[in-house]
Amino acid sequence: MTDALASSFATWLLGSALAALLTARFAWRRRRAPGAIPLTLLLLALAVWTLTYALHWLAAPPGPVFWLDATFFGVVAVPALVWRLTREFTQPGRPMTRLAWASLLAVPGLTWGLLLLGDPGGLLFGSGAAQDLHTRLAGGPWFRVVVLHSYALVGLSALALGQFWLRASGVYRWQAGVLLAGLCVPWGVNFVSVLGERPSPDFDLTPMLFMATALVFLWGLLGFRLFDLVPVARHLLVEQMGEGVVVLDAQERVVDLNAAARRLADPTRRSPIGRPAAEVFEHWSVALASRGGLDEGDTELTVDGRALEVRVSHLRDWRGHSQGQVIVWRDVTRQRRAEAALRQAHEQLQVRLAEIERLQAELREQSVRDPLTGLHNRRYLSGALEALRGQPFSVVLLDIDHFKGVNDSLGHAGGDAVLRAVAGHLAGAAQIGETVCRYGGEEFVVLLPGRGTDAALAWAEDWRQAIASRGVAVDGERVPVTLSLGIAAAPEHGTDPDRVLLAADGALYAAKEGGRNQCRVAPAPAPEGTSPEAPALECPP
Repeated sequence: MTDALASSFATWLLGSALAALLTARFAWRRRRAPGAIPLTLLLLALAVWTLTYALHWLAAPPGPVFWLDATFFGVVAVPALVWRLTREFTQPGRPMTRLAWASLLAVPGLTWGLLLLGDPGGLLFGSGAAQDLHTRLAGGPWFRVVVLHSYALVGLSALALGQFWLRASGVYRWQAGVLLAGLCVPWGVNFVSVLGERPSPDFDLTPMLFMATALVFLWGLLGFRLFDLVPVARHLLVEQMGEGVVVLDAQERVVDLNAAARRLADPTRRSPIGRPAAEVFEHWSVALASRGGLDEGDTELTVDGRALEVRVSHLRDWRGHSQGQVIVWRDVTRQRRAEAALRQAHEQLQVRLAEIERLQAELREQSVRDPLTGLHNRRYLSGALEALRGQPFSVVLLDIDHFKGVNDSLGHAGGDAVLRAVAGHLAGAAQIGETVCRYGGEEFVVLLPGRGTDAALAWAEDWRQAIASRGVAVDGERVPVTLSLGIAAAPEHGTDPDRVLLAADGALYAAKEGGRNQCRVAPAPAPEGTSPEAPALECPP
């Protein structure tokens, strides 16, 4: 090779190194984006590779062989960084395990160690390495390990980027295409060179093509906002969802599922992928384990004591034929428990409100009831009279004769017993709609709606005779009791209920004055300008 050609080749390599460094600078500015740091390190490793190869062709001190061997510091780092870049781009946020890191860094680390130790025993470059002054495309046993490891990582990276490219759309697809093109072109040429198909035996074209790689990446950074717009990967959208997601094929086999779904799958099975859903979720209800009984749409199931809202969607091709289904469920156990607790609290509240209403009704009833006899009191009587305003009704006001003598002979307990007995008799004789009240002391009032004085007088006389003939029983002994009764009616004695009650009171007074144990009807009120009203009508005993 002429010195001029070697100089041109070295210049091209120096340009490639400079382009890689400039692109690394752009990538470093976006280092917070997934994949930006591996890309920066990858471009720096490419710069080391091309720069040391350029120094080899320039025969810089300490000599060409030194710089040719030094190229491997970058060579072995590039495949590992390619894989790391691809993984962060296609699966951002998913950490690598320790085993994955060890398998990724083991070969580069051991190779660097051999380089620093001067390649003892020719493990890396072999015994015939000195005969090849410009390339390191063949070597010892460790060289073969490096080659296999490098191409395995690059092949896996290309496969992952290709799959992502097929799934992605829009700008994300362009980003994946940029990475795929930038990585595959130089490595494809390198693969051909390793097989021995080279235009010139002295040239390793791989580092030359890294100039194109750097330019492609620069184009992606500026034109497609690479690492500014980072694709939202599956594990960020699906894997980290709190809802369970299961994808079934047309044979109801599990095609994919996220972490939330795995927690509800059968833990005894290592990998649920490809297994029938009924086996993966065999501890579930049959309806959720397979499609039987679980139609497309929304439903709610109870599984292992948990309430699940389930949505089933069919995956259909362009002809509308179902190719599988997606089952998404959300655990609503807490919500349902909260709703149940709320319903229980509501029911308890309703019970308490009903109890309060009952107690209030009892209090209202007690406020209008006489505690001794259980009859309504004067407070209730006022309201009952007001309700009858403008309607025909009669009032019977009665008094137990000589009640003071009863108290004196029987005591107050005996007197109370007599009052209760008379009250019971009056209440038992009253018909529906008629009101019996204790007016005060030994006086009682009976309201008879719709009755005139004649009907009221007949009713009162029946009462008086029944009480007078039987008396009342107190402690098993008969106590004679008689009643005096006054009767008035509306509208005969006025339309105002209070005036009618006052007229009945006057008739009661007349019955007492007339000898007691009798009924009196109040006289009709005299017209204005006439003589005083006639005496009350007497009902003889």
